[in-house]
Amino acid sequence: MIRFLYTGLAICLSVGLYGQSNIFDAARTGDTLSIKSMILHDSDTVHALNPSGHSPLILAAYNNQIGVCKLLIMQGANVNYTVSQGAAIHGAAFKGNLQVVSLLVANGADYDQPDQNGTTPLIYATLFKHTEVAKYLFHLGCDPTIKDGTGSSAIDYAESLDNTDLLTLFKTKIK
Repeated sequence: MIRFLYTGLAICLSVGLYGQSNIFDAARTGDTLSIKSMILHDSDTVHALNPSGHSPLILAAYNNQIGVCKLLIMQGANVNYTVSQGAAIHGAAFKGNLQVVSLLVANGADYDQPDQNGTTPLIYATLFKHTEVAKYLFHLGCDPTIKDGTGSSAIDYAESLDNTDLLTLFKTKIK
């Protein structure tokens, strides 16, 4: 009975100290306190990879967890670490997370780099109708004529989606 109580107390203390079971869950949900505790325990936690190869920063960027992204970058996370689906900036552009995209860019993210499928962050932003993110990336100098693995560019997607704002903007580069 006493052993059971000690085991229960140990589990409660672990969860209380870390809140989340791992850095990947904490990154997805925005639990900066748990991440800080994990980093204090092991500073290499920032560079951990889950079984799919995703870093905590990629998961935080995809899930629009700006506070976690700031913390991870401040602790040395690689903003350009890439898996087959791209880097953190690809996930943020895919989801339309403008604050995260601009944070990543401000910290050295390669904003015009295609992923394994040839898809750039600008293409993702255009394809998923995140016009403000697409405009931001375009004004940084992203090339709307780069073609992805299907042979389509951001201009092609803007045209097929009848996004006249982006189409007009992108065509200023062609003139």
